[in-house]
Amino acid sequence: MAFCAASLLAALPAHAQSLSWIDPASSSAANFDRDVFFFAGRFESRWFPDGLFPAEALWTPDFFEDNVVVGGGYQQFFVQWDGWKFGLEGGLAARLGSADSAEAWVGGVIRSPGIDVGPVHITPAVTGGFSAVTGTIGIETLRAEQIDRTVPILFYMGPEISFSMADHPGTEVFWRLQHRSGGYGIIAPIDGSNADVVGVRFKF
Repeated sequence: MAFCAASLLAALPAHAQSLSWIDPASSSAANFDRDVFFFAGRFESRWFPDGLFPAEALWTPDFFEDNVVVGGGYQQFFVQWDGWKFGLEGGLAARLGSADSAEAWVGGVIRSPGIDVGPVHITPAVTGGFSAVTGTIGIETLRAEQIDRTVPILFYMGPEISFSMADHPGTEVFWRLQHRSGGYGIIAPIDGSNADVVGVRFKF
C-alpha cells in the first residue's frame, strides 16, 4: 500500500503540469477557447435512452414528433487537462409545433480530446446544467399532466459528437441530444423532452 501511495504522489506533479488555463491569445487549433453554434432538429416521442440511438427511428413507428427545435449557443473554455477541456455553455432555442415555446439553458461543458479517423477528427462532448422553458411541447406536455405539475425548470443535458476536418479545425458539424428532465425525481419525476438535432459550430 505504501508503494502505491508513493507511486501516486510521484505521478501527481506530472499531471499537475498538464493542467493549465487556456490562453485566449493563442491561435493554435488545440487552444480554441470559445465558439458559437447553431442547430435544428425534431423532438422524439420516446424516452431519454432511445434518444441516444436515433437510428431506432428506422424501425420504430412514430419515433419523432412533428414538433421541431431551432437554436444556438455559446461556449467558453477555461481549463484544459491532457487534451480535455472544461468550460461553460449558454443557449437559446425556439420550440415550434403543437405549442410554441422558448428554451434557455446554461451549464458546464466537458469536451474530450477526440480521435482522428483519416482526415476527420471526431470529438465527443457533454453539457450539463439547467433548462428553463416558457411552456411544454409534445409528449413533454402529456408527461407534465401525468404528474400534475408544471415543469418550467428542469435539468439540461446535451451529449454530442462533432466532426471536423484536419485542415479546417475551426469549423465542425455535430449531432446532439437536446434533453431536459427532472433528474430521476430530484426536481420532478419526469423525462421531459428529447430532441435530436444537427448543427454547425464555429470555433475561435
